[in-house]
Formats: sequence, C-alpha cells, structure tokens
Amino acid sequence: MIKQAILVIVCLLLPTSGDAAPQWIEHASAPGPDIPPVGLSRFDQIFMQQDNGYQIPYPFEKLVEHLEAGIDNQGKNGLRQVFVPIGRSLQRDTAAPDYFKFPRSLIALEGEPRVSKGQAGLVLEYRLFIAHQPNTETLEVISYNNEFGRFEFQVVENYSRDQIPVVRQANRVMCLSCHQNAAPIFPETPWTETSFNVEVAKELIRALPQKFTSLISVLTPDAGVIDVLVERANYLSAAQYIWKNGCSTSRCRAALLRAALQFRLSGKSNFEWQHNTYRVNYHEELKQNWKQNWPQGLALAGSRIVTLDSFDQDQRTIEQDPLTARPAHANWYEADAVLARGIVYRLAGFLTQADIQRFDRRLIALEGSQTGNNQSFRSPCRIAFSRESTVELSCSEIGTIDGLQATFEIELEQTQISSIRVLQLKFPGDPHIWQPEVRKFNNNGGTIDIELSDANSDLSQRVSNGNRIRLVRLTLDSSLSSPFSGARMEIEMSDDFRYLDEALAQLLVDNATGKSDSLSALAFRRRVIVDELMQQLRMTTLNWPRFTKPTFLTEKTTAVELNGDLVLLYPYCAHCHKANSVNPPGFLYGEQLHERLVQCAPRILTRLKAWQDGYNFPRSPMPPPASPGLSGTSAESWPQSDDYRLLLNAIQSLVDNNYLDYETANWPDTIYPDLPPCLAIN
Repeated sequence: MIKQAILVIVCLLLPTSGDAAPQWIEHASAPGPDIPPVGLSRFDQIFMQQDNGYQIPYPFEKLVEHLEAGIDNQGKNGLRQVFVPIGRSLQRDTAAPDYFKFPRSLIALEGEPRVSKGQAGLVLEYRLFIAHQPNTETLEVISYNNEFGRFEFQVVENYSRDQIPVVRQANRVMCLSCHQNAAPIFPETPWTETSFNVEVAKELIRALPQKFTSLISVLTPDAGVIDVLVERANYLSAAQYIWKNGCSTSRCRAALLRAALQFRLSGKSNFEWQHNTYRVNYHEELKQNWKQNWPQGLALAGSRIVTLDSFDQDQRTIEQDPLTARPAHANWYEADAVLARGIVYRLAGFLTQADIQRFDRRLIALEGSQTGNNQSFRSPCRIAFSRESTVELSCSEIGTIDGLQATFEIELEQTQISSIRVLQLKFPGDPHIWQPEVRKFNNNGGTIDIELSDANSDLSQRVSNGNRIRLVRLTLDSSLSSPFSGARMEIEMSDDFRYLDEALAQLLVDNATGKSDSLSALAFRRRVIVDELMQQLRMTTLNWPRFTKPTFLTEKTTAVELNGDLVLLYPYCAHCHKANSVNPPGFLYGEQLHERLVQCAPRILTRLKAWQDGYNFPRSPMPPPASPGLSGTSAESWPQSDDYRLLLNAIQSLVDNNYLDYETANWPDTIYPDLPPCLAIN
C-alpha cells in the first residue's frame, strides 16, 4: 500500500506523464546545465578575486565572520547557523564514526547588505547557503545567480590553511534528485536532525566541550530562521518565472516593476494595485497568458523535507528519503489577485533597502520647492479622548464613509505638547491604514507642522501610489485641555513619484528601440534595472563589485564499457554514478568496473526492486522518481518497460553469481545499512 501510494504521488508530480498535471516552475525533471551560460553565483562574486583565484577565509569561523561583517540586520545577528551531525547530505558519512566530533554545519544570511556611500552591495539574504564538513574540510554551496535567475550548486574542496581551494560546479542532476525545487531544502519543524534538537545538542556538548559549553550555546532560534529563509529562497524561481514568462511584453514588466517600487517606497506596506497601469498592463496580461500557456496551472516545488530523528535512522520511512518525489508546495491554477500581488512582493525583494533609500532621497531632491500637481487633503478634527496628560484627536471628512481619516495621540506636559503619535492615517480610495512615525514636529502658536517617516525604515512616509506625505498640519482652535476645543488637519502630498513614472516610460522606449534589454524576457537583473533608473533620474551611478569570470570546473567522469544488458546502467544511472565518489557510489567510474558493480549489486538490486508494487522498502527507488535519470520515460511506465526488466535481470544475475551466502528473498526485511556495502574503489 505504501509503495502504491508513492507511485500515485510520483505520477502526479511528473508533468510529462499527462497533460492534466500543472507545469513545474523549477524541478528536477529539467535541471539545466551544470555550468551557467551567463552570470556568476553569489559565492563566486564574493570570493573570486580578479587575479588571485578564489580567496576564501580559513578556518570556517573566519569565513563566517567575513560574511557577517557584510550584513546589516538592524542590530540582530545576520548570520544563522545550525549543526547537522547525522543528516542526509552527500557528506553524511564522511565524519563516521565521530559524527558529533565533526558536525556538519549550515549557515544562511539574513539582512540587508552593508554598503558605504556609492557602493551597490550584493543582496545576500536567502541567496547564499553554505554547509561545512570539518572532517574533510569541504564546503557545499548553494547560491543565487542573478543574471541567469537560478541557484547554482557548487562544491569547494582543499579548503584548508595550506592548500589552494578548488571550486567546482556540482553535478546538477544529482543535486536536484533531492533538491527537487532547484533551490535549498530544509527539514520541517521540529528540525529533529539539527542542533535544535536537545538530544543532538547534548551530544555536541559531550563531544566538543571546548566549543559548546552549555545548551544555551547550542540551542538557538536559528533553525526556525533558516527554515523561513529557505522557504523565501524557494519563491525566487516563481518571481523570475512570472517576470520572464507570465509577462510577454515590456509594458507588463514595467507595470510589475512600478508596483514593486511603490511597495518598497511605502516601507513594504502597500502599492497601487487598483490603478489601470497595474490592472490592465500587468494583471490582465498575466491572466491572459496564464490561460493560454498554463491551462492546467503552474506548480511550485517545495523546500521542506520530512524531518528525521538522527538517533533512529534505521526506522526511517520512505517519506523521509529526500530522493522520494515530493508533492508541490503550491499549485496555482489561475492568476488571481492574491498570486499577482504575491509576485510583486517577491520581485521587490530583488532590490536593496539602500537602493530604495537612494530613490527616495532623489525624488525629494527633484521635487525641491516645486509644487507640481501636489495634492492637499483637509478635514475637521475633534477630541475623541482626553485625560490630564493625553489627548486623542480624531480627524475625518464629514459625511463620507471612505474619506480621509486620522487619529493622533498627543502627550502634554503642563499644557505644552511633548510628543505626538499617529495612531492611524487613511486616505480616500486607499484601503490601507498607515501608522507612520513622527520624525519631528514644530508647534508655532497653535499651528503644529508634523514631518512623517516610515516607522520601519529610514524612508520618508509614502503612500500606495508612491507619493510622499510632505507635511501634516494641525491647526488648533483653542487649548487642547478644553473638552470643547477642536482643530483642523491639512495634509500636503508631493507627487514626486511621477519622476519614476517618467523614468519607467523612457525604459519602455529604450527597450522598444533595442537600446536596452532591461524589460526583456531575461531574468530580473537588479544591476541593469537600478543603473538605468538612476540614469533616467540623473543620479550618480553606483560602484558595482567587479567580477572575473572563473574557469568553471566540473566533476571528473570517465566513459565506461558495459557488456550485455548491463549497458542499460549508463542511460539510467550514469547521471549520478559516473564520478569517483562514495556518496553516491561511483560504480560506473574507472577501470575496475566489474569489481565496482559486483560490490554494489545487492544495493542496486534492492533499489531497482523498490519500483515494484508491494515491495516493502523504506527508501526511494532508483533511479530517483523525481530526477531526469529516467531518460525520458515516466514513473508510471518505467516499472513496466523492457529496459527495466532487462536491467533488473542483469543485476539479479550479478547477485546470484557472487553472493551465494545471502538469502536475497529476505532483503526487503533487512535493515538497508546491513546489506553488503557499496563503496567506490579508489
């Protein structure tokens, strides 16, 4: 029953097995090339020096310090770390048997890039994940390539004090067998195989008392933060996919970018989603393209895998095997309003806070003392609540339901105003309720001029349409201590977002004439878009980091000669097993091919048989159901194919001829690690 259920899931997951399945946005079934045709990973951009190759700080603690120094997380730790002594990565056995003496650690970054004047900086938040195995001094890196719009998978070897590190592109097919979302993955709560587990933390303290002195030094909220960062990283592919494919015109992408700029300028509060530019140019086009291109919907692969108890791995279930095909995190069958807005939020994350602060200041400078089409709002006010030292002032337009509304809390000291808070502020036609911060105020004989700023960022207060609240003025009729006193409120709005609208209009012209490709069907590239907007706004362009394209290295593999039906191992297994490695075992590598195959035959046979109905085995069948190693066949048809039958018989013959002392019929009941080992012969 378990096996049948898994096969049903697999069939639903593979879009090639039926037209009714949603199309994957990113998935193991389409891994792409190991070497990106354009762009570099974040890891390359940080550590690849122009003339000196990779300069990677050592030891790992120095690497951590280097990365953390470049992150501004508003006073909080910007580098998050957990330890996974016994996990499911390809490095899982390299510390055996001293798993807790050499725990594998995983780091991720949270926060904005720390930049100086004129420096662009790199977006690192949920775009760089590094795992370190201290026993082998190996780094496994997953980091974002902004130019190509995907995560790159890399391995760093020779990571030591006395050696030159070697950075190579990992086998993408192999990586995506587990990372089926083509992005980082992480166990679901309660993250039992990580140091968040008290029992794991206790073992780390016993094994490394000089490093971990107490549970407090091990147990941190970082596991939960990394979980969130991994999930956010998972949505980058959706934002890029809609930017490239959901929009089919530059006009649509310009409208999407406009909304993202408004969202960031408003302090991530809101944007003008009711405006025609958004509705017609972006959302309507997205809905039309969706119906035409994805009538069965789009599927976003998941970033979470079932958690695993490190101390009870022999009782693991097939759902805990990361190679098992996993259902989609989300199936989107239509481009509804929620999805369309969600893409705006995700795309806005490609810009840094420093970018937005620079745009904000430039818009203010361009406006200067000009009035343009600035808008004013006025309303009467009344005292809604009063006590000895506090007055609550409520302002609203008379006779309107959706008009201007504002509530102020005014603190008094001996009838003098000591502080003012804005409890709420709502504008006509805008459903969002704002709670700006009072940057400063000036009380001049009963006229109080208030300057606002966004409460959560170093930005002026802007509303949904991107325009700035220039000034809030309260005019008092009499003393606030009197219950009959009243006031009037006037708000001046600066329409300085029009300068960004003009810049976007020019970007459309430049894209139409071939002068620019910033709004083309390429990946959303922050550098190109920010540079062009800054040029249109007559700003000094930023100093971007200079990168040297490295010579990409990949795993060494060899061509092998196979006899008889064993030749079928190559099209179905060589994707992952043709390199000189232990995990996964390189049984298709080197000259001692027969010895390797004989050594691995029991496990190969067991994993092949796992495709059969009723075969009770708690591991994913091989080839992995979600990987492209099936060479064009589907999970539904593979177990019934001639190739499967011939390959199964060929491996069965190897077992029968070389393992006479084993009762192979009982292997399903044998704990998998107790089977004859399968290790690469070096």
